[in-house]
Amino acid sequence: MTATADALHALGGTSGASATQRAADAVTGWLSRRTSRRGFLVRAGVVGSALAVDTVGFVLKPQSAYAAVCGPGSTCGSGWTVFCATINNGINACPPGSIAAGWWKADGASLCGGKARYIVDCNATCSRCGGGGSGICARSCWSCTCACGPSTSCDQRKICCNAFRYGQCHQEVAQVGGVTCRVVSCTPPWKWESCSTAPATDNNTRNHNSAQLPTAYTSITALYIRLGENGSQLGNTVYGEIAVPGGRAQRYERGRISASTATGAHETLDPVATAFVAAGAEGGRLGFPATGTVVSRDGRGLANRFQRGRISYHPDLGTFVLTGAIATRYAAASGEDGVLGFPLSDSTATANGAGAFARFQHGRASQLGSGEVFLTHDVITEAYERSDAEAGPLGFPVGSEQVVGSGRFQQFQHGRISGSLVTNAHWLSRAIAEKYVELGAETSSLGFPIADERDVRAWPWKSGFNPEVRTVMFQHGTITHEVATGRVLVQQTP
Repeated sequence: MTATADALHALGGTSGASATQRAADAVTGWLSRRTSRRGFLVRAGVVGSALAVDTVGFVLKPQSAYAAVCGPGSTCGSGWTVFCATINNGINACPPGSIAAGWWKADGASLCGGKARYIVDCNATCSRCGGGGSGICARSCWSCTCACGPSTSCDQRKICCNAFRYGQCHQEVAQVGGVTCRVVSCTPPWKWESCSTAPATDNNTRNHNSAQLPTAYTSITALYIRLGENGSQLGNTVYGEIAVPGGRAQRYERGRISASTATGAHETLDPVATAFVAAGAEGGRLGFPATGTVVSRDGRGLANRFQRGRISYHPDLGTFVLTGAIATRYAAASGEDGVLGFPLSDSTATANGAGAFARFQHGRASQLGSGEVFLTHDVITEAYERSDAEAGPLGFPVGSEQVVGSGRFQQFQHGRISGSLVTNAHWLSRAIAEKYVELGAETSSLGFPIADERDVRAWPWKSGFNPEVRTVMFQHGTITHEVATGRVLVQQTP
């Protein structure tokens, strides 16, 4: 009697149970007593799973010699099923037209740091026929066709040939087709798929792999496992690890992990990861991530700190890249959870090349040349931007915001901004600012400014000539600057 016929004979020997249960009990017992194509060592019952075999598709075949990358049994003739990553654009997930239908594990896998490695069968759906029945549907109903893996890969195992279902996953789906491909993980599948915990072991599959999957246990693999692998926010792997300038990286459906000797391994989640890649990834201006992706206090934003910058994302605002000293100063101000809030722009060079700036929800960061970065906040920022910020008459800030009396002020290269709860904040430049400071500024009898500096051009000096006349109104007076003559006039009001 052949091995396949022996298994089928066993199916008929159990009475008093459903056909599905008899199939599960008989074939599971037969597999556990033999070194089969899968070498299952069943350690518990299937607990109602729909283990199913097909008289044509389940054929025992010897393993091939070990392949350097893809491991043993990597040829089409070996009888094993291809890995999903090989045929699914490098994605370690069940492709369209298939579902996770069962799993087993291989103990002591080097690819999982010496721990168990889990392999999930993705079975075809029976989409070409109507519903009904259980187990394996007729081959004419399968959503795929039997073939071999691509000749361009060492993983040339079978695609949609083996009519087999171990049955711990998606038990609500009674009928499936053959095994399209296999997904792998170092994390138990019941933690990231709709699977039960009923165990099976086949250590012969310990070193099965694909060139489109990670091929070694690294610091990137270790972090991915800690994050939850397939069930993590990163999603499934996309191809294997790649070498990048200064280290290595792994791509995922929804992010990236980067690793270097200097920084260790850290994840970036989309859309931060997308912006990181657009900025040149590890070989770009940001360098390697220095932290994993951090969620903001409101639970909606994301941020990563890098060797030379920062990326921040908020769904209402967008994704922005901060670099150099501006990123460092922003982090010192508690970043997204600090007084500035989320960025509203990237770090941006001024048009004249004198420095750089970045805008935030509640402020602005400005840097003259390679000097210190100064922040402006709220109403002072509003006044500064009304004056055209770094490109305007005030130039760059040269000091931090200061408290004075019942208000605040900040000094700039060529002026000053002062404000209070009563007056709001207003800007004054050059000669008017100098006179204001000479008189005692906010503590003088003039009080706080109540309007921005403006050109009034009050009277003509000569026919057809109307010179610039700058003025600022204060709580208790005005300061006027006649630009042509240089005269600065102070007028007090009662």
